[in-house]
Amino acid sequence: MRLPLTTNVPEHWNRATGPSNWFELSHPPGWESEIDGTILHLTSSDGVNTLTLHCIWFEDGPAQLDADNLSLKEIFPVRRNVTQVEPLEIAYENIGLHGEAVLGPETPWWKRAVTRNEWRHWRVRAIRSDSLCVLAISLQAPDFDPEADTLIRIMLESLQFAVPLADPPSLFADHVLAVAQARFPDHDVQLDERLQLRLGESIVNLLNLYRTYVTSPNQFDEIVESALNTLLEVQNWSPSRLNPQLHEVHGRIMPMLYPESVWQDHFSDFAAQPWVAGLVIMYVVDESESYWYIRSDLLEQWSVSIEELHELSLQNLDGYFEENSMEFMLTGDPEGPRLLLPHRADTYNTARLLSGSFHSSVQDILGREFVVGVPNRDFFVAVSMHSDDMIDEIRQKVAADFDRMDHPLCNRLLLVSSDGVSEYPSEVL
Repeated sequence: MRLPLTTNVPEHWNRATGPSNWFELSHPPGWESEIDGTILHLTSSDGVNTLTLHCIWFEDGPAQLDADNLSLKEIFPVRRNVTQVEPLEIAYENIGLHGEAVLGPETPWWKRAVTRNEWRHWRVRAIRSDSLCVLAISLQAPDFDPEADTLIRIMLESLQFAVPLADPPSLFADHVLAVAQARFPDHDVQLDERLQLRLGESIVNLLNLYRTYVTSPNQFDEIVESALNTLLEVQNWSPSRLNPQLHEVHGRIMPMLYPESVWQDHFSDFAAQPWVAGLVIMYVVDESESYWYIRSDLLEQWSVSIEELHELSLQNLDGYFEENSMEFMLTGDPEGPRLLLPHRADTYNTARLLSGSFHSSVQDILGREFVVGVPNRDFFVAVSMHSDDMIDEIRQKVAADFDRMDHPLCNRLLLVSSDGVSEYPSEVL
């Protein structure tokens, strides 16, 4: 839930979502947005003006905003002409300061007489809603631009906090651990530093669960209950079910795209092979309500190479979509840009990009070459090569969805051609 906009924002502006879905704000279409942990970066198209929003969570409850707590010494060690500014005209408590600063390391005293420091104008504002404080830092070029300052003020006055606010990841994980320990008092339940919840030999990655939670924080109980039920179900599987013979699961082995970095850090004992754009192909056994990843030691037990496993998984993937036909939404002009995406989410939607027959089907619609975005496991968007502007728009949308969707895959674009799949270059050479 969001409160109504508090300022008159141009209709053509875009909306950017902050970390953990805590807030949204509007920005001109030429500005780029990027989330880095608990920070949202916004940069003008010419790179001159920036707005950075740092999210600070007060676990002990609300704190009174005070200019002495704006950490100017850490943000701008070299500063001058610091003054207070009028608060934003918004429904949230806020304070602000203005000044000039030299960026980078402080100039040694012996160089000050022979060097010319470049002073840049800045504003620092603190905006608070309940336990969350957003520290908004804006930077300008050396020559102060009143129009750019007004633009940034409109952006900040469009800010809307979510109601209710989701807990930060660490606090969410602690709450899930408490629920799991109360639910399973006879089991060994632990939370590791990578926010993985362990129940015996079973593991739940809470970061994926958290991405679901932040979209509906008032449904914490339902979201966690469903995950714990699945965890307990897997925990109670018999050893024979966890170590089946190949003929028992032959028809249910499916491919699954996964971020290579996450596989290396968390699941390196599972069978996988590299693909493109920082992705790997993993393999799962499909169950009625879930799936489980195939371990490398199972391949040895089955006397199957990963190449043979891959071919088997692709056969099953094509068979799966013959029985569960994928419906598409298609927009655009046959002679111009066209956009294609699945009508509904499916666990194996993005895995279809591994299928040559699927490539042929989409090429009949979009042309011999087309660009694909895969922000998460269940969704993809494909666009024809007719419009660079549309591809750039898709690139921005995919990057934003990658930051907020559960089961994230890739914030880059892919190119499908007659040669297969490769990474689409970020800049046309």
